[in-house]
Amino acid sequence: MIRLAQLYTGGVGSEIIRRLDNHPHLELVAVLVHSDHKAGVDSGTLVGPKPNGVVTTLRIDEILTAQPDAAIYSGMLWDVDLIGRLLEAGVNVYTGLGGYYLPGQPEFEALDSAARKGNASLAAGGNIPGLISDVFPLYVSGYTGRIREIRAWQRNHVSTYPSAVQIQTGLGIGIEPGANEQQGAVDAAWVWAMRQSANMVAAGLGIDCTDLVLADKRIALAPHDEKLPGSGLMVKAGTVAGAQWEFAAFSGKRKFLTITNEQTAMLGLGPGWRANHEEPPWRVEIDGDPPIVATFGWPDGVEPGAANSRLNAARAMNVIPRLVAAPPGCVSVLDFPAVVAGDGLAVED
Repeated sequence: MIRLAQLYTGGVGSEIIRRLDNHPHLELVAVLVHSDHKAGVDSGTLVGPKPNGVVTTLRIDEILTAQPDAAIYSGMLWDVDLIGRLLEAGVNVYTGLGGYYLPGQPEFEALDSAARKGNASLAAGGNIPGLISDVFPLYVSGYTGRIREIRAWQRNHVSTYPSAVQIQTGLGIGIEPGANEQQGAVDAAWVWAMRQSANMVAAGLGIDCTDLVLADKRIALAPHDEKLPGSGLMVKAGTVAGAQWEFAAFSGKRKFLTITNEQTAMLGLGPGWRANHEEPPWRVEIDGDPPIVATFGWPDGVEPGAANSRLNAARAMNVIPRLVAAPPGCVSVLDFPAVVAGDGLAVED
């Protein structure tokens, strides 16, 4: 049984805590929270529906005292110091933010050194990066060859996401179109993340990624006021209701990867924007021999926001056994066997 700490209890973190109830291979031993009103309570009661006996804390020292084998970091910020402390203490860390593919990044040496000192490993994932911009294209590439270019799309609808901060600050939705400083910070964060995806794809294909650029960006404005049901965020008419970023990765002068990332609070924002939930949220095209088109999404009737949180929660939990067994240091899916569902068949009612 792997002893697991969950760091923070947002939408994904809460889902992880619920899924750990009676998990065959993972045991929850500690939960870190952000705020005083969440501290000192049963984490099962906090996220529902039933107590689990693990009391939440604000103190990282108490997390380490619980002696977890691994921790899932579900924070809103890329906290290099906190993650480095966990690694140096011998705790393997999976993060849903940052650390997707660190070789070449400025924090690589510090985190890799901390991990090796603690004989621990660090890996990351999610839906972008961690699915459509790297893992899925690499997996599909195993069924073709003579690749000329890979193109990947995410079309993500966020109206039911539970965090207004994530939607507004992280995606730039609901802000004035002229808020250039905030939009610039959002754009820079996406470039930072997509560069790691491009480096991972290049490493998997055995080539060098020499550059990644934000090639284009489009925004769509809200035609009317709309209160988002998941977060309560009011997206006012004339503010940003959707954004599309197009990133291009190069090996020398040759473009080998294009990533289009669409984030919307409303559907049907006009030509070129996602019109309905029947359109798959993820798509990969590989211009190779043979050419391949692969889509990934939800069946009819599945609520996309909740499904996205559950996808990220399941991925984090499924990676943990591979991460614990991985060599120490900053690793990625290129360093361990393919991740599969880790909790067996569902228990029948």
